[in-house]
Amino acid sequence: MTDANHDQQCQYSPKIIDQSYWNDRWLSGKIGFNRLTVNKHFDKHILSKISSIDQQQCVLFPLCGKTVDMKAVLDAGHRVIGIEYVQLGVEAFFEETNIAHEILTDEENKCQIYQGIDRPVTIYCTNFLTFNQPLPPIDWIFDRGGFVAVNVSEREQYRDRLLEVMTPKHTQLYLLASCYDQSDFHGPPRCVSPEDIDRLFGESCSTKLVEAIDTTIEFNQHNNQKLRRMEEHLHLIIRK
Repeated sequence: MTDANHDQQCQYSPKIIDQSYWNDRWLSGKIGFNRLTVNKHFDKHILSKISSIDQQQCVLFPLCGKTVDMKAVLDAGHRVIGIEYVQLGVEAFFEETNIAHEILTDEENKCQIYQGIDRPVTIYCTNFLTFNQPLPPIDWIFDRGGFVAVNVSEREQYRDRLLEVMTPKHTQLYLLASCYDQSDFHGPPRCVSPEDIDRLFGESCSTKLVEAIDTTIEFNQHNNQKLRRMEEHLHLIIRK
């Protein structure tokens, strides 16, 4: 699949998905997007690095669900901040990790805050697109399934939320994108081409395509699809 095809095919406008869609997915147990092992890209590019850093690092997971990547950060001695709309996903993380926590409520912003008692983890149960809570300095962001989950019309708003929490020339955002021919599939995950990344982030950030992997067989088997080609792109994005 050429770059030109990427650029062309990712201009399709697939159906609009609202938050109730994700609630229903969690309620029905259709959460194939949740993996039981630490993501290989996260392990290679973030976890392996922070494991050798003595100073506590803060890692942000947008649209985090109950990803085990968060537990891996805690086990390495670092701090986790997650943001997730679906309450069931947040509760599942704390239940499955047996992390004692308290729940605070921000009535003004309609946000529940799940705070670890003995572990440095905070998960905000709210809509990331309207998130406006003050956060500590963020060292790393791992976006595995957030950016590719939102509607195309919401991408600029999602990007703006990311930029707001990124310290210029410091915070390293690793964004995992899916790229495919949308005549085969409309997502989610949404198709996000390298050109999409450059268009959305290029003015305010440096961007680098770190890895591009053919995941066609794995994706088709895991999702019962018949895509001709699926590529997984890992982008490193740093605010200027």
